[in-house]
Amino acid sequence: MSSIPRLKKGVVGTIEAIAQEIAAMAPACDTVAFITSAAAFAFVLTPLAFLLAMLTMFIEVNTLYHLSKHHASAGGYYGYVAKAFGSFPAIIVGLMYPVYQIASTAAIPVYVAGVVLPGVLYYFWHIVLPAWIWIPFILIFIIVPIILAMLGIRPQMQFLRYAALTEVAFLAVTSAIIIARAPDNTLAVFNPFAWNTVYGKYFMPLGGPLAGLGLGMIFGLTSFIGYGGSAPLGEEVKHSRNITKALMLGVTIVGSVLTEVAYALTVGWGINNMATFANSSIPGIIIYTEYMGIAGGLLLALFAFNSAFSDSVAMQSNAGRVYFAMGRDGILPRFFSYVDPKRITPTKALAFVGISSSILAIFSGFIIGYYSGVTPQMMLSSSAINNQIFNALSNAFDFLTTIALVGFIVAHFINNTAVMTLFSRLHGVKESVKGFIVHYILPALATVVFAFVLYESIYPPVFPVTQAVIIGAILLTFSIIYGYLIKIYKPQAYKNAGRLVDIVEEEKLGGEIKE
Repeated sequence: MSSIPRLKKGVVGTIEAIAQEIAAMAPACDTVAFITSAAAFAFVLTPLAFLLAMLTMFIEVNTLYHLSKHHASAGGYYGYVAKAFGSFPAIIVGLMYPVYQIASTAAIPVYVAGVVLPGVLYYFWHIVLPAWIWIPFILIFIIVPIILAMLGIRPQMQFLRYAALTEVAFLAVTSAIIIARAPDNTLAVFNPFAWNTVYGKYFMPLGGPLAGLGLGMIFGLTSFIGYGGSAPLGEEVKHSRNITKALMLGVTIVGSVLTEVAYALTVGWGINNMATFANSSIPGIIIYTEYMGIAGGLLLALFAFNSAFSDSVAMQSNAGRVYFAMGRDGILPRFFSYVDPKRITPTKALAFVGISSSILAIFSGFIIGYYSGVTPQMMLSSSAINNQIFNALSNAFDFLTTIALVGFIVAHFINNTAVMTLFSRLHGVKESVKGFIVHYILPALATVVFAFVLYESIYPPVFPVTQAVIIGAILLTFSIIYGYLIKIYKPQAYKNAGRLVDIVEEEKLGGEIKE
């Protein structure tokens, strides 16, 4: 057992695990990026899209709550599924989970550096940045955070603890102020059939208001990407119960705040004017400025930049730890299982994640830009506030976010099936009514909602969302083939997948948890 690479136990408490959850979901980034993208499809129904996304994730809390009580390791979901469902689905989750973490890590800097930063500088001071500015800032938002993650879990947790908790407090208070001052407060924003007169012509090309709502939910759900971010800290927490508490509290805090923010921005912009919301590069910052002055707008911008940084630290840290666990099990090359002897961090796995995120962000910007009608030369030589550049980078953000959505949905499909499988094996037909609901009905309901959102992302075809789903399907196919190859050619690694380390079992053996 001593030869198995391990991370340092006992350095992360409940507050730090909750901070990891919040940072990985990046609520201030969601305010300036995901809500704007959701509004491009859902319009006035944007608050409803985020409310339904929050309720879906509340249901998903149930799944991870029950899985986390039975397994904890650096593998996170990969370990949960291995324990509950078996090696093959665990390998698929282990490959798809980092994919959506990497895609999401790449997406946020594209928008924050390429759209929000130039928009802020021009809006407040009429400073015009060159179009290429997004490239070096992407590297800053990805490479610097990965270095912080490599330095060790303690400095990472110290930074995230204060950054994440301050961020959600700021959003909760300021959104309440906007709602109190807005003239358009109405519950009709939660009724998809109340807006045909105003928004019918906008919903029609999308397939109707429910289709627009479904497309908006793509960005509602992906704003929660990072939920479960505390799970890969399973080997470093003081007790496995810290993870269970963080999973429950993280989504409760962020979900409530994001729904409040989505409503505040909708009524603050004007319920009859949401067709123009997404045409602005920084609508959230404009609203904050109008309701709370320049200080309010600038503070939101600063929190968004800090949120992008915090998100990158947390997301890359999570993905690196899952790759580390898979390398340790022999599923991935042993390269990924290296642990720095001084800092006790999986530095090689983290470096791989940082480099992959950077390459993906830059290549996606140019490729999606090209298919949006912007040549590589324009991406480098135009001004950053050029509408074509704004459109190209917004499309690149949507593309990367939807790839992340596919990985997110696949992982949670399998998680939901895993919890059903686990309790079928443990209890058979001897389930109470409550047990049947929490172990079968709620996971199945969450799966249905995920399937609806995935369907809306495919039909009718919408660029670049549909193209991103195709890429996600290719990655899923690769994961399935890879799992079969591991089963055939590395049977011992296949048997060990997700099982070499389980903190819950170790705590049981040590008497910390009673059966």
